[in-house]
Amino acid sequence: MNTPPLLAGLALIGLTALAYFVVRPADPVGDAAAPSATVSVIALTQSDVPRHVSAWGSIVAGQAEMDIALTAPGIVTGFLVHPGQAVAAGQALAQVAPDPQSLADRRKAEDAMRAAQAQHDHVAALLPQHLATLADLAAATQALDDAKAALAALHKAGVGENRILNAPFAGTVTAIALTPGGVQPAGAVALKLAATSGLTALIGLPEADAQSVRPGDAATLTLLNGGARLAATVVQRAAMLDPQTGLVDVVLQPQGNAALGEPVSASILTGSVTGYLVPRRAVLNDEQGDYVYLLDAHNVAHRAAVRVLEAEGDNVVLAPGLDPAMKLATIGAYQLSDGMAATVQGGK
Repeated sequence: MNTPPLLAGLALIGLTALAYFVVRPADPVGDAAAPSATVSVIALTQSDVPRHVSAWGSIVAGQAEMDIALTAPGIVTGFLVHPGQAVAAGQALAQVAPDPQSLADRRKAEDAMRAAQAQHDHVAALLPQHLATLADLAAATQALDDAKAALAALHKAGVGENRILNAPFAGTVTAIALTPGGVQPAGAVALKLAATSGLTALIGLPEADAQSVRPGDAATLTLLNGGARLAATVVQRAAMLDPQTGLVDVVLQPQGNAALGEPVSASILTGSVTGYLVPRRAVLNDEQGDYVYLLDAHNVAHRAAVRVLEAEGDNVVLAPGLDPAMKLATIGAYQLSDGMAATVQGGK
């Protein structure tokens, strides 16, 4: 009997069996748990949602600003107010002295009136003696009236007089336009004054947003320095872009008081859009665009592409087209993937 070959064969079989048990895969403990996420959901309800456009700007004088000009030539000797100062109606704004030419014109007018008065008196004295006619007296009377009117006009304008420029209404001094000391002609602007009651808000909108804005649209202004909110109305929309900002200027009339120059934010109601009002956090985005996750009756997530029609604060309006029978994942939606099972908490 050939024993050694038999022993060698048995040894080989034993080593092979040992190697299998060492390298074979481990038995599975059990089925791996399917991925899942806990989310909150809301029902999809289509509705008409107000549409707004928002922008920033400031309170400006606009048409409420008036030029305070010299009614006659003169020399501004000093200003009694400064830019940004609030003034009352009738308050003194500047002092004006007559220039040499105005003094000469005033004296000439006074001399002309005295001469006309003397001529009138002379003709009137000759009339009873029949040395002058009624026509002569009428001509002298007309000349006297003309001389008086010319002098009165100079006096009304302040020609040849020291005078004070007064505020025609309550408001805010927006600018000092002259340097004291030089001779200024009639009509020269000395100051600019903005009426408190006529201030407006000026904002700039991108052209695409501005196209939906119309005079008469309701708006809300938020005063950024103090936080107060004022109702407002659109009164004007520019027909061209501002060359400096590249935006379309829109003027609003606030219903309330605001300080000149105060920064504001504006929200203008421009109509409504029809869609689903949902929390902004429910809308996700990747290289394929905006999308959401909808949960079916078994709480399985289904990815759906969406189009945002309007964004306002923490909410957005999604275009119609989603399946209203499904629920929309909100809080925790970012954890989902297409086909993943979800656990719902806080759902409505």
